[in-house]
Amino acid sequence: MPVNAIQFGVKPGYATIVSAIVDAIARRNLVAGERLPPQRELSHRLGVAIATVGRAYAQLEQQGFVVSHVGRGTFIAGGRAADALPEAPVAEVIDLSTYKVPVPDIDTTLADTLKTIIAEHHPQQLLGASPAAGTMEHRQAMAHWVERFGIQASAGQIVITNGGQHATMAALSTLTHAGETIATEELTDPRMKSVASYLDRKLVGVAMDEDGMIPESLAELCRSQPVAAVYVTPRAQNPTNAMLPAERRIAIAEIARRHDLPIIESDIYGTLISEHCEAPIAVIAPERTHFITSLGRIAGPGMKVGCLVSPLSEVARTQSGVGMSTGSASLIAVEIGMRWVSNNRLDAMIRWQQAENIRRLSLLATFPLLGAARTEVASPHAWLNLPEQWRAEDFINAAAALGVSIAPTHSFVVGRNVMPHAIRLVIGAPASVEALQIACERLERLLNSQPKSSFGG
Repeated sequence: MPVNAIQFGVKPGYATIVSAIVDAIARRNLVAGERLPPQRELSHRLGVAIATVGRAYAQLEQQGFVVSHVGRGTFIAGGRAADALPEAPVAEVIDLSTYKVPVPDIDTTLADTLKTIIAEHHPQQLLGASPAAGTMEHRQAMAHWVERFGIQASAGQIVITNGGQHATMAALSTLTHAGETIATEELTDPRMKSVASYLDRKLVGVAMDEDGMIPESLAELCRSQPVAAVYVTPRAQNPTNAMLPAERRIAIAEIARRHDLPIIESDIYGTLISEHCEAPIAVIAPERTHFITSLGRIAGPGMKVGCLVSPLSEVARTQSGVGMSTGSASLIAVEIGMRWVSNNRLDAMIRWQQAENIRRLSLLATFPLLGAARTEVASPHAWLNLPEQWRAEDFINAAAALGVSIAPTHSFVVGRNVMPHAIRLVIGAPASVEALQIACERLERLLNSQPKSSFGG
């Protein structure tokens, strides 16, 4: 790829070079195996010292984005290693079941932010109580954050929460009542199921296809029984990665209007997606949609900062749900998160994760059967339909015997719906691409085999 296609800026420092190359990987302008310019050539073109380029290449290699070969050059990492990797002992379980968020240089970023906060605030201010909906300053920052998703909300519409699950609980507990029915995708986030069960709400699954919730099935459900609310995930739906087309978002909004139903729109899994071609349902039906987002998928699960964007007439109602559960969001966590929003630290984290995810997807694509999984560029999970000979629970048990942990498929199934012969693989969970490759090799062999129960008659 011509170096001119990478946006380095004028006389960039080493950190800018690193950021530009990672950004090019995330945008797929640079692909696995592509050779970067020699250090001397790049330093000459950019008008910087060769040591600056050398430091950038060294950091890129340390972070796993490139590999260097003496006498050959520096190449974008990814794909399957040419030499066979040493097999990890089966006793060392490779986790493909649980979300883990890799964030580069988080120690330095967090330390710098905390130093600044402490210099500007008295400790008692940071450890004190926050208003139920969050401070006005924090709500304004979050309102600015959701603009990137196409949502024009005032600070008065924002309720700051302790993460996405807390926002879900606040919405469900105030918009519906115990015993009422909530319509959602027939496969959905297990934590949403847990919240609904805890609140004594009944979930009913709406039929899905590869594009997500089917509006006609939702309409039929609303005609056949009382429904109190619709819960939907239009982007990077968990577990299927479905992306709801614009026409379906409009149709779901119209069905909700016809039956006067609130819509709870979860975008927890869509925060790493840069391209926002389709308008959120909250833009299509702002008078009834409650939009949920969180910083946890970007900055790590410990960043328990999220928000619920409600119609202005409903904010007081949904805000009351905050106090009914964990109480107002932690002031220090929100202060950190909102500073990262304001100074664009989150953008760098997003670009890094996008590039890392592309490296892992490139590896997955090298396997004939695993490569058929439903994936999205910015989603750290893959949804794989299993070969005919495998039932989901049998395959998951067989994978566990080989040291690969996969979430049980039944945990995603709503109610008594039929469990699909499919599995969700969290390709972002292993600590390294090398560990992911070992897991993929084990699973690919398993996919090509027969279940043990089928042998011997």
